Amino acid sequence: MMTTLTIELAPDVYALLRAEARQRGQAEQELVAQFLAERLTGVQTPRPVVIAPEVQALLRQMTERDMLVPPQGTAADAVRHLEAWNAADGTDEDEEGEGTWEDVLRAIDANRAEYRKLFADRDTQP
Repeated sequence: MMTTLTIELAPDVYALLRAEARQRGQAEQELVAQFLAERLTGVQTPRPVVIAPEVQALLRQMTERDMLVPPQGTAADAVRHLEAWNAADGTDEDEEGEGTWEDVLRAIDANRAEYRKLFADRDTQP
């Protein structure tokens, strides 16, 4: 049995809700129900993939042959390339400087659009 809930939203919040629902192709009520269920249960519903109309048009024009890229080089070439990366790992700094795996996890959480963090057990500061 479903229960009806009526809430009042500020006009700017309602505009954001409408825009998000339109982008996801959902009714506003469905989106709010999904948000509440995710927030209260901690189980997230996967977002539908939305492909821009111009990309859809390009994909319709392509054939399977257009999308296949033949491999270049040999398996031995790939192994040598990976070994070179492995040997260089730790000796070169990234353009932005060295970072740790913990920094990567913190950055992922810091840039999430969702309220619930994936790595909440990590400190927010390095």
